[in-house]
Amino acid sequence: MDTHPPVPQPKRCLIARVDYGHPALEAPGWAEADLARAALDEALQLPLGAPGLLLRRAEYTLAWAGTREGEGLWARLAQVASRRGLALECRFPRHARKLAAHLEAEDCEPLLWETAADGDAPPLYDGLSREAQDLHLAFEWETALGAARGGAALLRLALLLARGGAQAAPALADQLGLTAGATRAYLSWMEDVALVRRDGRAYDLRHRLLARLFAQGAPPRTVARPLPATPRAAAARCGPSRPTAS
Repeated sequence: MDTHPPVPQPKRCLIARVDYGHPALEAPGWAEADLARAALDEALQLPLGAPGLLLRRAEYTLAWAGTREGEGLWARLAQVASRRGLALECRFPRHARKLAAHLEAEDCEPLLWETAADGDAPPLYDGLSREAQDLHLAFEWETALGAARGGAALLRLALLLARGGAQAAPALADQLGLTAGATRAYLSWMEDVALVRRDGRAYDLRHRLLARLFAQGAPPRTVARPLPATPRAAAARCGPSRPTAS
């Protein structure tokens, strides 16, 4: 499959929704800013001669739009798109849809491109050691879960899909003891953050490597540091104290 987003065009708006581990959007010669690391006014500055503006982690515009600094933000972005060119890169489908809706309301008509959901592992994982892959998989899962609605229900679905492969919502609902409607809602939340994909009526994890996180039935987790021992706990581990000789 073609995993690379299209090259942004002058006087056009492109929203590129790029899955974790896939090639980033490229816009040669364009001004570029990462909204997770730059103030809004700084990010929107366009040097003379730059054919357009590329904003990475563009989902942060959704938060900026609700601040004093972000007043009229969507109109400003639409203006950048029409006069020069605008490219917005984000990771999750839910954010991409919201970005498109706001810009469409400004008559911007953005092109929305998304990484194909065909079950292939992201190119990032090619050639990595098993240990490095597992670290990336845990990060991919945890960051997506942090952006999702729901909690334990999503983990339960991930466990079922990892063990049983692609399944329809009614079959998953029977195993969870939930209604098919509730199960579809949870699955849609997982689709919103690119954790599952749909093929007809069947749902599966977004790509084949994610199943490895749940192979033993344990939820993905980061390595926890042990808490400092209290004096009482330390004494309990060392056994009963002995009187010192007088």
